[in-house]
Amino acid sequence: MNFSERPPSQQWAALTYKGAKFAEVWFKPEGEPLALTFRIPQGSFQIPGMGQLLTIENLLKAVGIAADEVESCRGESASQSGTNMPAPELRHPLSPPPEDVSHLTFHVRLKPLPQPAAPTEGGVPEIPEATWQFFESRWKAILGLEANVDNLRMSMEGLRSELDASARRALPPELKLNAVSADVVQWNKAKSRIHYALPKMREFIHRATWATGTPERKKLTELFETHIEPRIPFPQVEEVMVQLESLLKDRQTLSAQGVTVYQECKSISAEFQSTMRTLQSNAAANAARKKSARGSSGRSL
Repeated sequence: MNFSERPPSQQWAALTYKGAKFAEVWFKPEGEPLALTFRIPQGSFQIPGMGQLLTIENLLKAVGIAADEVESCRGESASQSGTNMPAPELRHPLSPPPEDVSHLTFHVRLKPLPQPAAPTEGGVPEIPEATWQFFESRWKAILGLEANVDNLRMSMEGLRSELDASARRALPPELKLNAVSADVVQWNKAKSRIHYALPKMREFIHRATWATGTPERKKLTELFETHIEPRIPFPQVEEVMVQLESLLKDRQTLSAQGVTVYQECKSISAEFQSTMRTLQSNAAANAARKKSARGSSGRSL
């Protein structure tokens, strides 16, 4: 849902991370159509690993808003106040409120969408420079996200081949004979996680492969090359604005999904390799003990 379509909040809406609430948001406070308010409980800053994630950019992402849509950001304390904050500041971890304050609260105002001009006599609108810049910024953001998605796809294809091979791997008879049963159990558990992860990788790779090949995406590419880049006015400006916003949100979602899946699968691969090394090491030690015991038994005879 576009921000402009959201109704004003009637109550605080919870933002969650791994099932736990860490912040709240209020859309369009006091009838402000381009504003929203966040508040973060004091306790969220005490959650291990959470402090670095508590940035204005991440909070905006949680409600589907890009950082470049922000016009100003103002906190309730002087240390958090400011206007026209540059993107790097939006990525900085927020400072917790004083100990005697229960929440950190700050207000974000968004940039208004550029309004297309009225049609000329020829029926094609004269498009203002601000609108051209809006188109270009959205398109560049989309291309950047698509490049990131493609890099993730290539990395994931290599990782998928590695996990496919691990999933088909069987223990050699000699290794299985000398392996510690607890190590075999852990190895099988790590292997089962691979079977769970592979479908996620295949789904992302499929989506990433075909992302730029849809008819809608091709039409936008053609529009950018024939009209937006050379600044040649065209009709349906509002429709194109909506299409670019929708495509940007889709690419943000796909990129975030790719990062999550890749990190999860990388962790699964590392776990499998670790359990395999442990199993091989303990099995080799067992085999050496058995050989030593047989040698001692032969000498005693």
